[in-house]
Amino acid sequence: MEQLRSKLEEVVIYLKPYLPIANSHVVNFITHNFWETIIPSDIREEIDLKGTDFVFSNFWSENQIPDSLTHFVASTKYNNLNSYPSSCYMKLDDAYNVLKSWGYKPMNKSLNLKEFMGAKKMHEVEVMAKLVANFSKYAGTDVIVDIGGGKGYLSSLLALAYNFNVLGIDSQSINSEGARNRTIKFEKYWQSIKKKSNNFPEEKPTPPIIKEKLDTYEEYYEKYSRKSAVLGSTYKQITEYVTENTNIAHLAQTEFKVNNKEEFTLIGLHTCGSLGTTCLKLFTEPKNNLKLLMNVGCCYHLIEEEFTNDPFWDDIENELNKNESYGFPVSNCLREKKFQLGRDARMCASQSPDKFFNSKDIINSTKPLFYRALLQVYLVQELGYKNISRCHVGRLAHKCLTFNEYVHKAVKRLQLNIEIDNEKINAFYDKYLIEYERLKVFFILKQALAQVIEGLIIMDRLLYLHEQGINEAFVAKLFDPLLSPRNHAIIALKKNLT
Repeated sequence: MEQLRSKLEEVVIYLKPYLPIANSHVVNFITHNFWETIIPSDIREEIDLKGTDFVFSNFWSENQIPDSLTHFVASTKYNNLNSYPSSCYMKLDDAYNVLKSWGYKPMNKSLNLKEFMGAKKMHEVEVMAKLVANFSKYAGTDVIVDIGGGKGYLSSLLALAYNFNVLGIDSQSINSEGARNRTIKFEKYWQSIKKKSNNFPEEKPTPPIIKEKLDTYEEYYEKYSRKSAVLGSTYKQITEYVTENTNIAHLAQTEFKVNNKEEFTLIGLHTCGSLGTTCLKLFTEPKNNLKLLMNVGCCYHLIEEEFTNDPFWDDIENELNKNESYGFPVSNCLREKKFQLGRDARMCASQSPDKFFNSKDIINSTKPLFYRALLQVYLVQELGYKNISRCHVGRLAHKCLTFNEYVHKAVKRLQLNIEIDNEKINAFYDKYLIEYERLKVFFILKQALAQVIEGLIIMDRLLYLHEQGINEAFVAKLFDPLLSPRNHAIIALKKNLT
C-alpha cells in the first residue's frame, strides 16, 4: 500500500501544473487564447521557430528527434498506469498468474463468440466472463451479482457457459426487460456454439431455431412450449437503483433462496460514473457478504467529484453532487489533500488516446474541434452572442465538406436568426487557419494527459480498497484498447471473509 500511495502522490505532483490544459474546453481554444495562456512556453517557442509541419512530421516519425512536444508526451508515459508498481497494475496474463500462485489451475474454455454481438462487445464479454468465472471458482462463490447489467450479455454468458447463478441489476426496467429478450436470442445462438465446440458436449437434441419475431419472451415460451435454459432459474434480473446503502446480500438471498452465510461475487462491466466507486463501497460493507469484486468503470465525466469548483460546469456539478455521495476522490490519501480534477479533466480521461496515437490521423480527430472553436469566435466576437458557451451543435463537422457549410448547419441547429455572408465566412476561415495548427498541438497534449488522469482515478479506487484492509486487490488490463478504450478492471478478493 505504501508503494501505491507514494506513486499516487508522485503523479499528483506531476499532474497539477498541467490540469489547466486538461480542464480547458476546446470550444474556447481561440476565444480564450489558450495558446498563449496554457500551452507550455517551450512547446510554443519550438512551434514558432520550426513550424508545425516540421514538428508534427518529427512527432509521428519512427526515429524522433527529441524536442519539447515529444518530451511532454514521453513524460506522461512515466506517470500513466504502466508506471505503477507491478503488484498494483498488471496485464491479463499476469492476473491468471496470480490465480496460479494461489494454487488454482484456471479453466480454459474457448467460446469463439461470433456475429451475435458487435466486435467490441464480443471481445469484452468473452474476456471478462472467462476471468470472472475463474476467480469465482477459486473464491467458491456460486452466485454472481452483475451491477448495471444493461443488455445482459455478460450475465447470460456466465449462466449459459459457466453455470453460475447470476443476478442482473439495472436501474431501468427497460434494460431489465431488454436483457430478458436478448437472452432468448442468445440461448438460440448458444446452441450453435455448443455444437461446434468440444467444451460443451451435447446432452440432448437441439430444438429448431425459430426465426419468428415475437414481442416478449413470455409470448415466445407460451407459443412454442419451450423453457428457457437459464431465465428465471440461474439468470434473473431485477430493476433496482443501486446506492452504497443497497443490501446486495438480501437481494441475492431473496432471488436464489440461499442462506445468510452465502458469499457472492460482485461484477460490473463499464459501470457509469460514480457507480464504479459505489460498487467498491458495497464490496467493503460486511453485511453484503461479498467475497470477490471485478469492476470496469467508464464515463468519468459523470463522477460526482467532492472538491471540484468550476463555474463553467457549475450547474451540472451541483446536480451530480446533490446527494453528496462522491465518487472522487475516495482514498484517504487524495481526500486529505482535497484533490480535485474538474469535469473537463474527467472528460479528457474518457478519451481514446491509444486509438489516436495508433491511427496517427490528426486531421479526422481535430477538424470537428477546430470548426466548433472557430464557430465560437464567429458567434461571440464577430456577431456579439454572449451566452453561447454551452450550446451544442452536435456531430455536424464530419457531414460537412467546408467550414462554410458547417456554419450554415450549426446556425440552423442553434435556431439563430443570422444572415450569413459566405464570402466573409471564407475569409474568416482563412484568417484563423494558424489556430488550427495550434489546436492540433493542444489536442495531442490532452490525449497524452488522458492516460495519466484515468490512471489516477483508477488507482485512487484501488488505494481505497487497500485502506479498507483488502490486501488482495489489483488492477488488470483486460481488453484491447483499440477495441475497448475503458479496459481496466479492479479485481479484489477477501480471502478471510467472516
